Amino acid sequence: MKLPAIRAIRAFHGAAGMLAMTLLTASPAHAQVTGNALLLAQSGNRLYTSPADRLGAYTQVDLEYAQAHWLVGGRFESDRTSDDTPGSREAQYGLITRRFAQWESGASRVRIGQFGTILGRGLLHRSYELPGVVYDESGSRTRYAATRDVDGVLAEWGAGPLALRAFSGRPSDGTVSPASEARGSLRYAGVLSGAQVEGRLGRNMRAGFAATRYAFGSAPDRHAGSGFASLDLAAETGAKTWSLPLAFEYAQGGGSFREGLRLRRGPETPHAMYASAAVVAGRWSLSAEYKDYDAFRTGLNDPPPLVREHTAALLNRATHVLDADGEEGVQWELQGPLVADLRFVANLARSSGEALTAGGRYEERFGELVWAPEAKAWSARAFVARGEDTFDFVGDRHAWGVGITRESGAWGLDAEVEHMRSLRVGALGFSEPFDDDLWQFAASRRGWGSAGVTVTRTTDRLDRPSDLFGEPTAPSATFAGFTLAAELPNDSRAELFAGRRRGGRACVSGSCYEVPSLSGYELRWSARF
Repeated sequence: MKLPAIRAIRAFHGAAGMLAMTLLTASPAHAQVTGNALLLAQSGNRLYTSPADRLGAYTQVDLEYAQAHWLVGGRFESDRTSDDTPGSREAQYGLITRRFAQWESGASRVRIGQFGTILGRGLLHRSYELPGVVYDESGSRTRYAATRDVDGVLAEWGAGPLALRAFSGRPSDGTVSPASEARGSLRYAGVLSGAQVEGRLGRNMRAGFAATRYAFGSAPDRHAGSGFASLDLAAETGAKTWSLPLAFEYAQGGGSFREGLRLRRGPETPHAMYASAAVVAGRWSLSAEYKDYDAFRTGLNDPPPLVREHTAALLNRATHVLDADGEEGVQWELQGPLVADLRFVANLARSSGEALTAGGRYEERFGELVWAPEAKAWSARAFVARGEDTFDFVGDRHAWGVGITRESGAWGLDAEVEHMRSLRVGALGFSEPFDDDLWQFAASRRGWGSAGVTVTRTTDRLDRPSDLFGEPTAPSATFAGFTLAAELPNDSRAELFAGRRRGGRACVSGSCYEVPSLSGYELRWSARF
Protein backbone atom coordinates (compact mmCIF):
# COMPACT_ATOMS: atom_id res chain seq x y z
CA MET A 1 0.00 0.00 0.00
CA LYS A 2 1.29 3.44 -0.89
CA LEU A 3 2.00 5.87 1.94
CA PRO A 4 0.03 9.08 1.22
CA ALA A 5 2.05 12.29 1.34
CA ILE A 6 -0.60 13.77 3.60
CA ARG A 7 0.72 11.61 6.45
CA ALA A 8 4.11 13.30 6.16
CA ILE A 9 2.47 16.73 6.19
CA ARG A 10 0.51 15.82 9.33
CA ALA A 11 3.73 14.57 10.94
CA PHE A 12 5.33 17.91 10.08
CA HIS A 13 2.61 19.92 11.84
CA GLY A 14 2.54 17.51 14.76
CA ALA A 15 6.29 17.74 15.33
CA ALA A 16 6.25 21.54 15.10
CA GLY A 17 3.40 21.77 17.58
CA MET A 18 4.98 19.30 20.00
CA LEU A 19 8.34 21.08 20.06
CA ALA A 20 6.73 24.51 20.31
CA MET A 21 4.43 23.52 23.19
CA THR A 22 7.33 21.91 25.07
CA LEU A 23 9.33 25.13 24.93
CA LEU A 24 6.45 27.55 25.42
CA THR A 25 5.06 25.85 28.51
CA ALA A 26 8.48 26.07 30.16
CA SER A 27 9.12 29.68 29.11
CA PRO A 28 8.80 32.65 31.42
CA ALA A 29 7.25 35.80 29.99
CA HIS A 30 10.55 37.48 29.13
CA ALA A 31 11.99 34.50 27.23
CA GLN A 32 11.73 34.16 23.48
CA VAL A 33 10.98 31.21 21.21
CA THR A 34 11.89 31.51 17.52
CA GLY A 35 12.07 29.03 14.71
CA ASN A 36 11.75 28.24 11.05
CA ALA A 37 10.04 25.50 9.09
CA LEU A 38 10.44 23.98 5.65
CA LEU A 39 8.14 21.66 3.71
CA LEU A 40 9.27 20.16 0.40
CA ALA A 41 6.56 18.07 -1.28
CA GLN A 42 6.84 16.37 -4.69
CA SER A 43 4.54 14.54 -7.05
CA GLY A 44 6.33 12.88 -9.97
CA ASN A 45 9.76 11.34 -10.29
CA ARG A 46 13.22 11.81 -11.68
CA LEU A 47 13.44 12.03 -15.46
CA TYR A 48 13.17 8.73 -17.32
CA THR A 49 12.32 6.94 -14.05
CA SER A 50 9.21 5.04 -13.03
CA PRO A 51 6.77 5.18 -11.37
CA ALA A 52 5.79 8.58 -12.72
CA ASP A 53 3.35 9.24 -9.85
CA ARG A 54 5.78 8.92 -6.93
CA LEU A 55 4.81 11.07 -3.92
CA GLY A 56 7.17 12.44 -1.32
CA ALA A 57 7.31 15.02 1.47
CA TYR A 58 10.38 16.26 3.36
CA THR A 59 9.86 18.38 6.47
CA GLN A 60 12.21 20.33 8.70
CA VAL A 61 11.40 22.26 11.88
CA ASP A 62 13.97 24.28 13.88
CA LEU A 63 13.11 25.79 17.27
CA GLU A 64 15.25 27.93 19.59
CA TYR A 65 14.53 29.09 23.12
CA ALA A 66 16.50 32.13 24.35
CA GLN A 67 16.62 33.53 27.87
CA ALA A 68 19.29 35.87 29.22
CA HIS A 69 22.66 34.28 28.34
CA TRP A 70 21.17 30.92 27.36
CA LEU A 71 20.09 29.48 24.04
CA VAL A 72 18.59 25.99 23.63
CA GLY A 73 17.53 24.54 20.31
CA GLY A 74 16.60 21.50 18.31
CA ARG A 75 15.67 20.29 14.83
CA PHE A 76 13.16 17.71 13.67
CA GLU A 77 13.49 16.19 10.19
CA SER A 78 11.23 13.78 8.36
CA ASP A 79 11.19 12.25 4.89
CA ARG A 80 8.25 10.15 3.69
CA THR A 81 7.45 8.78 0.24
CA SER A 82 4.91 6.54 -1.44
CA ASP A 83 7.62 3.94 -2.22
CA ASP A 84 6.73 0.64 -0.58
CA THR A 85 9.73 -1.52 -1.44
CA PRO A 86 11.87 -2.77 1.51
CA GLY A 87 14.83 -0.50 0.68
CA SER A 88 12.61 2.55 0.21
CA ARG A 89 10.76 1.95 3.47
CA GLU A 90 14.07 1.85 5.35
CA ALA A 91 15.12 5.17 3.77
CA GLN A 92 12.17 6.98 5.36
CA TYR A 93 12.49 8.50 8.81
CA GLY A 94 11.24 11.05 11.31
CA LEU A 95 13.87 12.01 13.88
CA ILE A 96 15.24 14.82 16.02
CA THR A 97 18.51 15.43 14.20
CA ARG A 98 19.90 18.41 16.11
CA ARG A 99 19.92 19.49 19.75
CA PHE A 100 22.17 21.94 21.55
CA ALA A 101 22.51 24.20 24.57
CA GLN A 102 24.60 27.37 24.50
CA TRP A 103 25.77 29.92 27.04
CA GLU A 104 27.14 33.24 25.80
CA SER A 105 28.35 36.38 27.52
CA GLY A 106 30.36 39.05 25.73
CA ALA A 107 33.18 37.41 23.78
CA SER A 108 32.81 34.09 25.64
CA ARG A 109 30.66 31.20 24.44
CA VAL A 110 30.22 27.54 25.37
CA ARG A 111 28.04 25.23 23.28
CA ILE A 112 27.16 21.60 23.91
CA GLY A 113 25.58 19.52 21.16
CA GLN A 114 25.82 20.10 17.41
CA PHE A 115 27.72 23.13 16.16
CA GLY A 116 29.58 24.55 13.19
CA THR A 117 32.93 26.32 13.40
CA ILE A 118 36.06 27.16 11.43
CA LEU A 119 39.81 27.18 12.07
CA GLY A 120 41.79 29.77 10.13
CA ARG A 121 40.39 29.89 6.60
CA GLY A 122 39.20 26.31 6.59
CA LEU A 123 42.41 24.51 5.65
CA LEU A 124 42.25 22.39 8.80
CA HIS A 125 38.54 22.39 9.52
CA ARG A 126 35.26 24.04 8.58
CA SER A 127 31.80 22.80 9.55
CA TYR A 128 28.76 24.62 8.20
CA GLU A 129 25.17 24.52 6.98
CA LEU A 130 23.68 25.61 3.65
CA PRO A 131 20.36 27.19 4.74
CA GLY A 132 17.39 26.04 2.69
CA VAL A 133 19.41 23.41 0.79
CA VAL A 134 18.26 19.78 1.01
CA TYR A 135 20.54 16.93 -0.05
CA ASP A 136 18.96 14.08 -2.03
CA GLU A 137 20.94 10.81 -2.04
CA SER A 138 21.09 9.28 -5.52
CA GLY A 139 20.84 5.66 -4.33
CA SER A 140 18.46 5.55 -1.36
CA ARG A 141 16.49 8.65 -2.47
CA THR A 142 16.45 9.90 1.12
CA ARG A 143 16.56 13.66 1.73
CA TYR A 144 18.12 15.60 4.62
CA ALA A 145 19.46 19.04 5.57
CA ALA A 146 22.71 20.12 3.93
CA THR A 147 24.77 20.18 7.13
CA ARG A 148 28.33 19.30 8.03
CA ASP A 149 28.70 19.73 11.78
CA VAL A 150 30.31 18.39 14.96
CA ASP A 151 28.49 16.81 17.91
CA GLY A 152 30.44 17.72 21.03
CA VAL A 153 31.62 20.78 22.94
CA LEU A 154 32.76 24.16 21.58
CA ALA A 155 34.32 26.90 23.74
CA GLU A 156 35.34 30.42 22.65
CA TRP A 157 36.91 33.19 24.71
CA GLY A 158 38.19 36.65 23.89
CA ALA A 159 39.84 39.43 25.86
CA GLY A 160 41.54 42.47 24.41
CA PRO A 161 43.67 41.47 21.40
CA LEU A 162 43.50 37.72 22.13
CA ALA A 163 40.87 35.18 20.98
CA LEU A 164 40.82 31.45 21.75
CA ARG A 165 38.69 28.66 20.28
CA ALA A 166 38.67 24.97 21.17
CA PHE A 167 36.33 22.08 20.44
CA SER A 168 36.07 18.33 20.58
CA GLY A 169 33.40 15.94 19.37
CA ARG A 170 32.22 13.50 16.74
CA PRO A 171 32.33 15.08 13.26
CA SER A 172 29.99 14.55 10.32
CA ASP A 173 31.09 14.99 6.71
CA GLY A 174 27.49 15.61 5.60
CA THR A 175 27.22 12.53 3.36
CA VAL A 176 25.20 10.20 5.62
CA SER A 177 21.47 10.82 6.07
CA PRO A 178 19.60 10.33 9.36
CA ALA A 179 17.81 7.38 7.73
CA SER A 180 21.12 5.63 7.08
CA GLU A 181 22.19 6.34 10.65
CA ALA A 182 19.03 4.64 11.91
CA ARG A 183 20.05 1.57 9.87
CA GLY A 184 23.52 1.42 11.46
CA SER A 185 25.65 3.74 9.31
CA LEU A 186 27.82 6.28 11.10
CA ARG A 187 26.62 9.85 10.55
CA TYR A 188 29.12 11.02 13.18
CA ALA A 189 32.37 9.05 13.06
CA GLY A 190 35.53 9.26 15.17
CA VAL A 191 36.57 12.11 17.44
CA LEU A 192 37.87 15.44 16.12
CA SER A 193 39.59 17.90 18.46
CA GLY A 194 40.82 21.32 17.45
CA ALA A 195 42.12 24.53 18.94
CA GLN A 196 43.05 27.97 17.68
CA VAL A 197 44.69 31.03 19.20
CA GLU A 198 44.55 34.34 17.34
CA GLY A 199 45.87 37.74 18.33
CA ARG A 200 45.76 41.30 17.05
CA LEU A 201 49.19 42.81 16.42
CA GLY A 202 48.95 46.55 16.03
CA ARG A 203 45.84 48.11 14.51
CA ASN A 204 45.42 46.13 11.29
CA MET A 205 47.25 42.82 11.63
CA ARG A 206 46.04 39.52 13.04
CA ALA A 207 47.98 36.26 13.32
CA GLY A 208 47.37 32.89 14.85
CA PHE A 209 47.98 29.17 15.02
CA ALA A 210 45.62 26.18 14.90
CA ALA A 211 45.92 22.43 15.41
CA THR A 212 43.64 19.40 15.00
CA ARG A 213 43.66 15.74 15.99
CA TYR A 214 41.35 13.12 14.50
CA ALA A 215 41.00 9.65 16.00
CA PHE A 216 38.92 6.85 14.46
CA GLY A 217 38.89 3.32 15.80
CA SER A 218 42.22 1.52 15.61
CA ALA A 219 43.54 3.71 12.77
CA PRO A 220 46.54 5.94 13.54
CA ASP A 221 45.59 9.38 14.79
CA ARG A 222 45.80 12.17 12.21
CA HIS A 223 47.33 15.46 13.32
CA ALA A 224 47.64 18.76 11.49
CA GLY A 225 48.72 22.30 12.30
CA SER A 226 48.51 25.67 10.57
CA GLY A 227 49.72 29.24 10.89
CA PHE A 228 47.85 32.20 9.44
CA ALA A 229 48.00 35.98 9.29
CA SER A 230 46.12 38.91 7.76
CA LEU A 231 47.10 42.55 7.32
CA ASP A 232 45.79 45.68 5.63
CA LEU A 233 49.11 47.14 4.55
CA ALA A 234 47.64 50.44 3.32
CA ALA A 235 45.76 51.07 6.56
CA GLU A 236 48.92 50.32 8.50
CA THR A 237 50.59 53.21 6.70
CA GLY A 238 47.67 55.55 7.40
CA ALA A 239 46.10 55.51 3.92
CA LYS A 240 42.47 56.69 3.84
CA THR A 241 41.39 56.42 0.19
CA TRP A 242 42.64 52.93 -0.66
CA SER A 243 43.36 49.59 1.01
CA LEU A 244 45.73 46.66 0.49
CA PRO A 245 44.44 43.60 2.42
CA LEU A 246 46.78 40.59 2.55
CA ALA A 247 46.12 37.11 3.95
CA PHE A 248 48.15 33.91 4.25
CA GLU A 249 47.73 30.45 5.78
CA TYR A 250 49.88 27.33 5.60
CA ALA A 251 48.81 23.97 6.99
CA GLN A 252 50.80 20.78 7.46
CA GLY A 253 49.67 17.23 8.16
CA GLY A 254 51.64 14.76 10.21
CA GLY A 255 51.50 11.60 12.27
CA SER A 256 52.03 13.43 15.55
CA PHE A 257 51.45 16.90 16.97
CA ARG A 258 55.14 17.69 16.60
CA GLU A 259 55.15 16.73 12.92
CA GLY A 260 51.84 18.49 12.34
CA LEU A 261 53.19 21.78 13.67
CA ARG A 262 56.51 21.82 11.82
CA LEU A 263 54.92 23.60 8.84
CA ARG A 264 57.45 22.37 6.32
CA ARG A 265 57.05 21.33 2.69
CA GLY A 266 58.28 18.27 0.85
CA PRO A 267 57.26 15.60 -1.64
CA GLU A 268 55.98 13.29 1.12
CA THR A 269 54.37 15.99 3.25
CA PRO A 270 50.58 16.62 3.15
CA HIS A 271 50.19 20.39 3.02
CA ALA A 272 47.84 23.23 2.08
CA MET A 273 48.76 26.82 1.32
CA TYR A 274 46.48 29.78 0.65
CA ALA A 275 47.47 33.40 0.01
CA SER A 276 45.53 36.44 -1.18
CA ALA A 277 46.17 40.10 -1.92
CA ALA A 278 43.94 42.89 -3.14
CA VAL A 279 44.10 46.57 -4.02
CA VAL A 280 40.88 48.52 -3.49
CA ALA A 281 40.58 52.18 -4.47
CA GLY A 282 37.13 53.68 -4.71
CA ARG A 283 35.04 51.62 -7.14
CA TRP A 284 38.11 49.83 -8.52
CA SER A 285 39.57 46.61 -7.18
CA LEU A 286 42.21 44.09 -8.23
CA SER A 287 42.56 40.83 -6.32
CA ALA A 288 44.81 37.78 -6.59
CA GLU A 289 44.62 34.44 -4.77
CA TYR A 290 46.97 31.45 -4.76
CA LYS A 291 46.38 27.85 -3.64
CA ASP A 292 48.62 24.81 -3.30
CA TYR A 293 46.93 21.71 -1.85
CA ASP A 294 48.57 18.28 -1.74
CA ALA A 295 47.04 15.17 -0.07
CA PHE A 296 44.89 17.46 2.09
CA ARG A 297 41.34 16.29 1.40
CA THR A 298 40.15 15.05 4.79
CA GLY A 299 36.37 15.28 4.39
CA LEU A 300 36.32 17.55 7.45
CA ASN A 301 38.07 20.61 6.03
CA ASP A 302 36.99 23.12 3.38
CA PRO A 303 39.90 25.01 1.76
CA PRO A 304 39.06 28.02 -0.47
CA PRO A 305 38.42 26.66 -4.00
CA LEU A 306 39.58 29.80 -5.88
CA VAL A 307 36.92 29.64 -8.59
CA ARG A 308 34.29 32.26 -9.31
CA GLU A 309 30.77 31.42 -8.13
CA HIS A 310 28.54 32.45 -11.00
CA THR A 311 24.97 33.73 -10.93
CA ALA A 312 24.43 32.57 -14.54
CA ALA A 313 22.66 29.20 -14.37
CA LEU A 314 24.73 27.32 -16.98
CA LEU A 315 28.06 28.53 -15.61
CA ASN A 316 27.02 27.81 -12.02
CA ARG A 317 26.09 24.26 -13.09
CA ALA A 318 29.60 23.84 -14.57
CA THR A 319 31.48 25.17 -11.51
CA HIS A 320 34.83 23.48 -10.95
CA VAL A 321 34.99 21.32 -7.81
CA LEU A 322 38.23 21.57 -5.87
CA ASP A 323 40.38 18.45 -5.45
CA ALA A 324 42.44 19.12 -2.33
CA ASP A 325 44.31 15.83 -2.88
CA GLY A 326 46.41 17.63 -5.47
CA GLU A 327 45.71 21.03 -6.99
CA GLU A 328 47.74 24.19 -7.42
CA GLY A 329 46.44 27.37 -8.99
CA VAL A 330 45.69 31.06 -8.97
CA GLN A 331 42.75 33.41 -9.46
CA TRP A 332 42.84 37.05 -10.60
CA GLU A 333 39.89 39.44 -10.71
CA LEU A 334 39.66 43.06 -11.84
CA GLN A 335 36.49 45.12 -11.63
CA GLY A 336 35.52 48.74 -11.89
CA PRO A 337 33.52 51.32 -13.86
CA LEU A 338 34.14 51.89 -17.58
CA VAL A 339 31.80 54.89 -17.65
CA ALA A 340 29.33 56.28 -15.12
CA ASP A 341 26.69 53.54 -15.41
CA LEU A 342 28.70 50.71 -16.99
CA ARG A 343 30.68 48.35 -14.76
CA PHE A 344 32.89 45.44 -15.80
CA VAL A 345 34.32 42.30 -14.20
CA ALA A 346 37.26 40.32 -15.60
CA ASN A 347 38.24 37.06 -13.93
CA LEU A 348 40.92 34.49 -14.68
CA ALA A 349 41.14 31.26 -12.68
CA ARG A 350 43.45 28.35 -13.48
CA SER A 351 44.89 25.34 -11.71
CA SER A 352 46.65 22.07 -12.45
CA GLY A 353 46.56 18.67 -10.82
CA GLU A 354 49.48 17.52 -8.75
CA ALA A 355 50.23 14.19 -7.03
CA LEU A 356 47.09 12.02 -7.20
CA THR A 357 45.45 14.14 -9.92
CA ALA A 358 48.50 14.70 -12.13
CA GLY A 359 47.46 15.79 -15.60
CA GLY A 360 44.26 17.53 -14.51
CA ARG A 361 43.87 21.10 -15.70
CA TYR A 362 41.28 23.79 -15.06
CA GLU A 363 41.05 27.25 -16.60
CA GLU A 364 38.29 29.81 -16.96
CA ARG A 365 38.42 33.28 -18.46
CA PHE A 366 35.31 35.27 -17.64
CA GLY A 367 34.20 38.78 -18.55
CA GLU A 368 30.99 40.59 -17.66
CA LEU A 369 29.46 43.99 -18.40
CA VAL A 370 26.67 45.40 -16.22
CA TRP A 371 24.75 48.52 -17.20
CA ALA A 372 22.70 49.80 -14.25
CA PRO A 373 21.74 53.51 -14.30
CA GLU A 374 20.52 54.66 -10.90
CA ALA A 375 17.74 56.89 -12.23
CA LYS A 376 16.39 54.51 -14.91
CA ALA A 377 14.12 51.49 -14.70
CA TRP A 378 16.12 49.41 -17.18
CA SER A 379 19.37 47.51 -16.53
CA ALA A 380 21.25 44.98 -18.63
CA ARG A 381 24.10 42.51 -18.32
CA ALA A 382 26.18 40.35 -20.64
CA PHE A 383 28.95 37.81 -20.09
CA VAL A 384 31.37 35.65 -22.03
CA ALA A 385 33.48 32.77 -20.70
CA ARG A 386 35.89 30.20 -22.05
CA GLY A 387 37.98 27.49 -20.46
CA GLU A 388 38.52 23.81 -19.77
CA ASP A 389 38.17 21.41 -16.84
CA THR A 390 39.83 18.06 -17.50
CA PHE A 391 39.27 17.21 -13.82
CA ASP A 392 35.65 16.84 -14.99
CA PHE A 393 36.53 15.46 -18.49
CA VAL A 394 35.79 18.74 -20.30
CA GLY A 395 38.49 19.67 -22.79
CA ASP A 396 37.00 22.95 -23.99
CA ARG A 397 34.04 25.08 -22.95
CA HIS A 398 32.80 28.48 -24.09
CA ALA A 399 29.67 30.30 -23.03
CA TRP A 400 27.84 33.59 -23.39
CA GLY A 401 24.71 35.13 -21.96
CA VAL A 402 22.65 38.33 -21.96
CA GLY A 403 19.95 39.53 -19.61
CA ILE A 404 17.71 42.56 -19.09
CA THR A 405 15.75 43.76 -16.07
CA ARG A 406 13.03 46.37 -15.73
CA GLU A 407 11.71 47.71 -12.44
CA SER A 408 8.74 50.06 -12.47
CA GLY A 409 7.17 50.83 -9.13
CA ALA A 410 6.30 47.54 -7.45
CA TRP A 411 6.58 45.55 -10.69
CA GLY A 412 9.65 43.85 -12.11
CA LEU A 413 10.53 41.93 -15.27
CA ASP A 414 13.63 39.83 -15.90
CA ALA A 415 14.73 37.93 -19.02
CA GLU A 416 17.89 35.88 -19.65
CA VAL A 417 19.37 33.91 -22.55
CA GLU A 418 22.45 31.70 -22.12
CA HIS A 419 24.41 29.35 -24.39
CA MET A 420 27.30 27.00 -23.62
CA ARG A 421 29.20 24.59 -25.85
CA SER A 422 31.42 21.93 -24.25
CA LEU A 423 33.75 19.21 -25.48
CA ARG A 424 33.76 16.06 -23.38
CA VAL A 425 37.06 14.15 -23.57
CA GLY A 426 38.00 10.68 -22.38
CA ALA A 427 40.49 7.87 -22.83
CA LEU A 428 41.95 6.77 -26.18
CA GLY A 429 41.30 10.13 -27.81
CA PHE A 430 37.52 10.06 -27.27
CA SER A 431 35.81 13.44 -27.63
CA GLU A 432 32.20 14.54 -28.07
CA PRO A 433 30.82 18.09 -28.30
CA PHE A 434 27.45 19.06 -26.83
CA ASP A 435 25.42 22.25 -26.45
CA ASP A 436 23.36 23.70 -23.63
CA ASP A 437 20.85 26.54 -24.12
CA LEU A 438 18.72 28.30 -21.54
CA TRP A 439 15.85 30.79 -21.85
CA GLN A 440 14.38 32.33 -18.72
CA PHE A 441 11.65 34.91 -18.11
CA ALA A 442 10.12 36.08 -14.82
CA ALA A 443 7.69 38.76 -13.66
CA SER A 444 7.35 39.89 -10.06
CA ARG A 445 5.39 42.27 -7.85
CA ARG A 446 6.78 43.44 -4.53
CA GLY A 447 4.87 41.97 -1.61
CA TRP A 448 3.02 39.48 -3.81
CA GLY A 449 5.55 37.14 -5.39
CA SER A 450 6.68 36.14 -8.87
CA ALA A 451 5.92 33.92 -11.85
CA GLY A 452 8.46 32.59 -14.32
CA VAL A 453 9.28 30.03 -16.96
CA THR A 454 12.64 28.36 -17.67
CA VAL A 455 13.42 26.33 -20.78
CA THR A 456 16.65 24.37 -21.14
CA ARG A 457 17.75 22.41 -24.19
CA THR A 458 20.79 20.11 -24.29
CA THR A 459 22.49 17.66 -26.61
CA ASP A 460 24.50 16.13 -23.75
CA ARG A 461 24.10 12.34 -23.95
CA LEU A 462 24.06 12.15 -20.13
CA ASP A 463 20.75 14.03 -20.03
CA ARG A 464 19.04 12.56 -23.10
CA PRO A 465 16.67 9.56 -23.00
CA SER A 466 18.51 6.30 -23.72
CA ASP A 467 17.84 2.62 -24.42
CA LEU A 468 18.78 -0.39 -22.29
CA PHE A 469 22.38 -0.22 -23.55
CA GLY A 470 22.82 3.43 -22.62
CA GLU A 471 22.64 4.76 -26.18
CA PRO A 472 20.63 7.98 -26.60
CA THR A 473 17.33 7.60 -28.42
CA ALA A 474 16.90 11.32 -29.24
CA PRO A 475 19.32 13.96 -30.59
CA SER A 476 18.44 16.42 -27.81
CA ALA A 477 16.36 16.90 -24.70
CA THR A 478 14.26 19.90 -23.69
CA PHE A 479 13.17 20.74 -20.14
CA ALA A 480 10.47 23.34 -19.52
CA GLY A 481 9.38 24.36 -16.04
CA PHE A 482 7.00 26.96 -14.63
CA THR A 483 7.54 28.52 -11.21
CA LEU A 484 4.98 30.45 -9.17
CA ALA A 485 6.11 32.03 -5.88
CA ALA A 486 3.96 33.83 -3.35
CA GLU A 487 4.86 35.96 -0.33
CA LEU A 488 2.47 34.87 2.42
CA PRO A 489 1.50 36.44 5.76
CA ASN A 490 3.53 35.84 8.92
CA ASP A 491 6.90 35.85 7.14
CA SER A 492 6.25 32.74 5.06
CA ARG A 493 6.74 31.94 1.39
CA ALA A 494 5.43 29.28 -0.98
CA GLU A 495 6.94 28.28 -4.33
CA LEU A 496 5.36 25.85 -6.80
CA PHE A 497 7.27 24.25 -9.68
CA ALA A 498 5.54 22.35 -12.48
CA GLY A 499 7.17 20.70 -15.48
CA ARG A 500 10.55 19.10 -16.20
CA ARG A 501 13.68 20.13 -14.32
CA ARG A 502 17.16 19.18 -15.43
CA GLY A 503 19.37 17.73 -12.73
CA GLY A 504 23.00 18.57 -12.11
CA ARG A 505 25.43 20.54 -10.00
CA ALA A 506 24.49 23.67 -8.05
CA CYS A 507 26.89 25.77 -6.00
CA VAL A 508 26.21 28.24 -3.20
CA SER A 509 28.53 29.85 -0.63
CA GLY A 510 31.54 28.00 -2.05
CA SER A 511 29.96 24.53 -1.67
CA CYS A 512 28.53 22.39 -4.49
CA TYR A 513 25.88 19.69 -4.37
CA GLU A 514 23.77 17.66 -6.81
CA VAL A 515 20.19 18.67 -7.62
CA PRO A 516 18.11 15.70 -8.86
CA SER A 517 16.05 15.99 -12.02
CA LEU A 518 12.27 16.09 -11.78
CA SER A 519 9.29 15.51 -14.02
CA GLY A 520 6.19 16.56 -12.13
CA TYR A 521 5.36 19.05 -9.39
CA GLU A 522 7.25 20.40 -6.40
CA LEU A 523 5.95 22.61 -3.60
CA ARG A 524 8.39 24.41 -1.27
CA TRP A 525 6.91 26.19 1.73
CA SER A 526 9.07 27.99 4.29
CA ALA A 527 8.28 30.15 7.30
CA ARG A 528 9.94 31.97 10.18
CA PHE A 529 8.25 32.50 13.49
